[in-house]
Amino acid sequence: MSDGPHRSLPLRPHWRTLARRAAKAAHSPDEVAEALPFALKRELLQAPLKKIREILCGDTLFPSIRIEQLESIRGKHTGSAPAQLAIDCAIAAVANGATGEAGAQAAVSAALADTMHSALRATEEHYQREASPRSSSYVRQRLDAARQKVDCSALARELLSGNAPPKREAINLPTRKGVDEGPPL
Repeated sequence: MSDGPHRSLPLRPHWRTLARRAAKAAHSPDEVAEALPFALKRELLQAPLKKIREILCGDTLFPSIRIEQLESIRGKHTGSAPAQLAIDCAIAAVANGATGEAGAQAAVSAALADTMHSALRATEEHYQREASPRSSSYVRQRLDAARQKVDCSALARELLSGNAPPKREAINLPTRKGVDEGPPL
């Protein structure tokens, strides 16, 4: 028995969950929109957010020193695309003159937006290849509706709040197990 087009979807499980919700009409648009911030947070928690925040909030006056510090943490996260993206966005924020909490928030917000754009495009391309054109346009419409409900700045504030970002395991998508918790009729 096949899992349909989801089995060959080359994305992490949290993105596949979003794709399943977008592809099935049994899931409401709100349930699709609920899965997108979850997937974004799970993805970006692989980045060294605490260290990026410390560097951008540091007391140096020279942007070149901040950029050197950011480049030095890049080597510790060579296999992590979310970490590399977050570091690139932090370097761009420093180059644009953003520092402190505002700079850290701008960097994480840009990383979230770029991650969302890339993952949604990859999901749409997968459905274009593997499924019918009708289903790919349906998935695209549902993902676009979910994308419009996401506030990357609010997610960035949430990830950067406090001294340390939440653990990946602490972010869970609620599951519905009861009969009364099914799709609306």
